[in-house]
Amino acid sequence: MPAVELSRVKKQADELAGCFSQPASFRRLLLDRLEFYADRVTRKGDMARPAPLIPSYGVPPLFLQMVEQALQKPADESPMGALALAEELWKEMYLEPKILSASLIGMAARKEPRAASNYLVRYCTPQENSLVQEALLQRSGNPLREASLQVWFDIVERWVNSETLSQQLIGFRALQGLIEDREFENLPVVFRLLTTPLEMTNRSTFHELEKMIILLARRTAVETVFFLRQCYNRTGNVMLARLIRKCLPEFPIEMQNSLRKVIQDQPEK
Repeated sequence: MPAVELSRVKKQADELAGCFSQPASFRRLLLDRLEFYADRVTRKGDMARPAPLIPSYGVPPLFLQMVEQALQKPADESPMGALALAEELWKEMYLEPKILSASLIGMAARKEPRAASNYLVRYCTPQENSLVQEALLQRSGNPLREASLQVWFDIVERWVNSETLSQQLIGFRALQGLIEDREFENLPVVFRLLTTPLEMTNRSTFHELEKMIILLARRTAVETVFFLRQCYNRTGNVMLARLIRKCLPEFPIEMQNSLRKVIQDQPEK
């Protein structure tokens, strides 16, 4: 793999940024640069680690970081231009162009959250590779949430209430990242979004919901207990009772006893 020289990488990143308004030219130049830095050994298949589920150039992270930095200014000046460039890069099958596409959507979200949200919904699909989904949720979703919490919640609500399990799981991943963000304090919104999925807990959603209940218990045990009591009292869902039992150790003893009383009439199956 060619040595990474900071001055050279910066120059190449600036050259790419100069093609910002010419998506097709940007794409061609980017692919040329990715080929230059590609770890060809990894691309041919390194038996010491599992093959990726999506092809990757294996370039040094510094290269993409510098390109993203160089794109910040033009993307801020022309968010719709950033989305046009994101759409061009999304055509590529390799991981790195898709990651850069996700970053461009996030850059555009700062000034055009509604337009950026449309791209996030289009691209973050159940059929997409999990690494790409994660890049979209982090690189596109997080800036979108910072720019417009309402727009972001609209998307997540659509996902978690979907009749398609695979889309629900994307919504759960998005919410899990939010719960883990200690700077986010509007947890009542999270409880609201989780109400229907929790009341309808089944074998397919059990483990993902378990992760989120554990995270919520660690952040705000009192509110989480109240939430679980409400959901169970409304439904008496057998799987929800099982989920509550599974999560009991995450709560203080007195709260565990309170939850046990709620589900004590529901036999374990």
